[in-house]
Amino acid sequence: MIRWPTRRRSRLILGTLMVVAAGVGMVLIAYLTPLMSVRSTDIRDNGSVPADEILRVAAVAPGTPLLQVDTRAVAQRVASIPSVESARVQRSYPSSLTITVVERVPVVIVTNGDEVHVLDRSGVSFLHYVRAQGVPPEVLKLPVLETSDPGPADPTTREAITAVAGLPESLARQVIRVTATSPVDIEFTLAGNRRVVWGDSDRGAEKARTLTYLLSRDAKMYNVSSPEFPAYK
Repeated sequence: MIRWPTRRRSRLILGTLMVVAAGVGMVLIAYLTPLMSVRSTDIRDNGSVPADEILRVAAVAPGTPLLQVDTRAVAQRVASIPSVESARVQRSYPSSLTITVVERVPVVIVTNGDEVHVLDRSGVSFLHYVRAQGVPPEVLKLPVLETSDPGPADPTTREAITAVAGLPESLARQVIRVTATSPVDIEFTLAGNRRVVWGDSDRGAEKARTLTYLLSRDAKMYNVSSPEFPAYK
C-alpha cells in the first residue's frame, strides 16, 4: 500500500479545503450580494399580453440576487394571467432573467345571453365580454360553439374544439357555428347556411380534403364523417 508523506498529505487536504472554501464563498457572494443580481428581464413570445403586465405579475424586484429568484414561483405567477397558457423562467447570468410565455389561442366562443366567452384549444374560457360593453370584431369572427356543458372537463367540448382547431385556414374562416351533442356527433355550419356532418375529431386532415372537394358542388348538407364515403345533398 502506498503511503503519502505527511507533509504532502497535509498540503493536499489544505488545497482541497481552499477550493471548497472558494466555491462556498462564490456561492455566498452570488446569493447575498448584488454582484449577480437582476438588472434586466427579457420577455419572449408574447403577442397579445403586454410585456409591462408580465413584468408586473412576475414581481421580481430589480437588484434581487439571481440565485434568490424562485423561477418556478415566478412562472406560476405569470401563468395566472388569463391569456397565458404557460410560462418558463430562466436565469441568464450574470444579471438578467428570461421569461418565455405561451399564450392561449382563441378557437371558439360560447354565448350566454349578453355574455361572450372565448375558449382556447383546451376549452378554457380565458376572455369574457359583455355585448352591451362592446366585443372586439375579431372575437365575433370566431365560430360559436353550441354544446350542453362547455368547458375543459367536458369531452364533447374538447373533441369539438380539436376538430375546429385542426381545420386549414381556408375552411376555418368559413365556419360560423359548431354544434356538438356528443364527442362523435360534431357538425359545422358554414357561411351560406351550409351544414357539414363531421362526426368525431379523428382523421381531420382527410375530412378537410374531402370537404374542400365537395364544396365545389352546390348543396346544403355535406357528410364527411367517413371521408372515404362522403355524401352531399
